[in-house]
Amino acid sequence: MTSALPTPSIVPTLPTLPSRLTHLTRLALPTLFAVCASAQAAPAETAFPEQDAGTTVTPTLAAAPHGVRGVAVRLVSQALAASPSQAAQPAKPRQIVDPVLDPLMNGILKRLAISEAVARNKYASGKPVQDTPREQALLDSVGERAPQFGLTPAQARTFFRLQIEAGKLVQTALLARWTRDGHAPGEPVDLATRLRPALDKLGTSLMHDLGRLCALPDDPSRLARIHQARERIARTAKLEALQRAAFDEATSGLCLSAPPRVWTLSLVN
Repeated sequence: MTSALPTPSIVPTLPTLPSRLTHLTRLALPTLFAVCASAQAAPAETAFPEQDAGTTVTPTLAAAPHGVRGVAVRLVSQALAASPSQAAQPAKPRQIVDPVLDPLMNGILKRLAISEAVARNKYASGKPVQDTPREQALLDSVGERAPQFGLTPAQARTFFRLQIEAGKLVQTALLARWTRDGHAPGEPVDLATRLRPALDKLGTSLMHDLGRLCALPDDPSRLARIHQARERIARTAKLEALQRAAFDEATSGLCLSAPPRVWTLSLVN
C-alpha cells in the first residue's frame, strides 16, 4: 500500500496499519474506560519477546504512557505487531489546493515521517523516547524566535509541544513493534548529524507557515479552513490508524496559546 507521508530521502515512509483500526481518537468513551481499567490492572511495563539470537542491541523504551495516550499506544502496537511489514513506496507530489494551509499540513506530515527515522536510531542505540532536555531546548528556542514569524511565544510553544507529543506517539508505537519483531527495518540514520539538523531546518519552515496561518482573521472561517485542509490532506495521504492519530494530535493546536482541552492522545500523562 502506498505510504502517505511525504519524506526526505533519508526517511522511509511509515508502515500502514489494518483498516479495522481507524481513527483511534473516535473510540467510544465507555470502551476507552473499559480498556483503561483493564490496563491499570496490568504491569506497568509491557513484556515483549526476547530478541533473536545474535542481536546485541537491546532497545530501551520510555516509561509506558498512561491514560488515553497509553490506551492508543497499546492498541496501535497490537495492530503493528499483527500486521506484516510492507515495502515503502515513494510519495507522490501533492497538488496545492490551499496555499496557506497545505504547506503547513504537509510540513507536519514530513516531521512525523522523520520521527520514524528517529525511532530507528533510538532502537539501535537503546536511547529512550523521552528526551526532556532536547524538548525543553526546542520549546525555549521557538518561544524566543516566535516574534520573527508574527507568532506569540505561547502560540509557538503550544504548536511545537504538540509536534513533540505526536512524534513520541509514532516512536513509541514503532519501538513496540520492532521490539516484538526483534529487529527494525532499514539502517539507522545518525541523530546528531543528520536527523536533528533536518528537524531544525523543518522547524523554521513550520514556524513560517504557522505565522501565515495565524495572520488570518481569528474567526469561524479560519477554523473551517483548518478543518477542511486537515481532512482533505488526510484523505489524499491515505493516513491509517497510527498516522492519523499522530496527525490529529499535531494539528489540534494551530494558533492556540495553550493545548486544546479535548481528548487528545497526550492529555493524560
